[in-house]
Amino acid sequence: MLNLDGWNAIDGVLKEHYGDAARLEWGAPVPYRPVGPMPVGRFVTNTIAIYPRDEPVPHWHLIGYALTAPYEERGYEFTLRVPRGPEETEAPNWALAHLEDLALYVVKSGNDFRVGHYIEFPDPIDPDRPDSDVRAGGLVLDPELGRARTDLGDVTFLQFVGLTTDELHAAQSWHVDGLLEAMAPHLPMLITDLDRMSLADLPDVAWAVREGSAREGAGTGFLFFQRLAVDTSDGVTLEIGVQHVSQFTKVLPARVPHGNPLILRGPGEPVVLLPGRDFRHARNGDALEITMPDGVCRAVADTVRPRPGSYLVGLLTVNVVA
Repeated sequence: MLNLDGWNAIDGVLKEHYGDAARLEWGAPVPYRPVGPMPVGRFVTNTIAIYPRDEPVPHWHLIGYALTAPYEERGYEFTLRVPRGPEETEAPNWALAHLEDLALYVVKSGNDFRVGHYIEFPDPIDPDRPDSDVRAGGLVLDPELGRARTDLGDVTFLQFVGLTTDELHAAQSWHVDGLLEAMAPHLPMLITDLDRMSLADLPDVAWAVREGSAREGAGTGFLFFQRLAVDTSDGVTLEIGVQHVSQFTKVLPARVPHGNPLILRGPGEPVVLLPGRDFRHARNGDALEITMPDGVCRAVADTVRPRPGSYLVGLLTVNVVA
């Protein structure tokens, strides 16, 4: 007997919030699991409910039915809000595909998401917008739907909010919730607009991130660099790609001086940056551990720039490569 308790809870929340308002629905043409837990088709998502909204700005509100029942009982569903043009009668295909891709990733990888998590994408979210600055996203509690109580526990509505790369780096230097709270006055209902510019440099947003990062430190303890190498034959030389400098120089001073390690991973051996009074390094298993005093961390942030070159900071050399 199929468990539909999660779906019934979603229906109840949407009925309570939207009443009898007309809604559109997308249904998977080939269900992922129509008869059991083994994949037999492409789609994980069974249905996406789509509500046209006029307030506070015109947008589409999409809610997925994928991860709560009947074969996935993960206790959450993804939602998404995207701009709605004056002549639009249907939600854009990229938005539907994106909700499906998020659910598909969860089912295939087994990695769950929670409020405050973020994700970065190697490819454009919308293939028709390859130049979009929005290449990442954070997850927040949907501001209107929140959570629903069922006999099996809560169903959380996780709203995906598109972020530019600059905004992602700002979130990594603090945390997703703080950044999105700072951005909210400029982004009604936290709509994912793939055509917008970055908000990271707006004075009030930048100030909130800077103050929050200095006060609370960074919640990000792990960074993956496509270009990463370390050499200890003559001192310590850390090599990173130019594309990682902005991320590194934002997270490092907000992480290690607050007493927390920062782990760098890439194609070579992992590098673990640790807080401590004296600069030193030692191998521990497969990783190189580098103890970095607060002053060195801040000097790295002040000295290293996003352009190729060799930057000497005390006993540490940072090589930035193209």
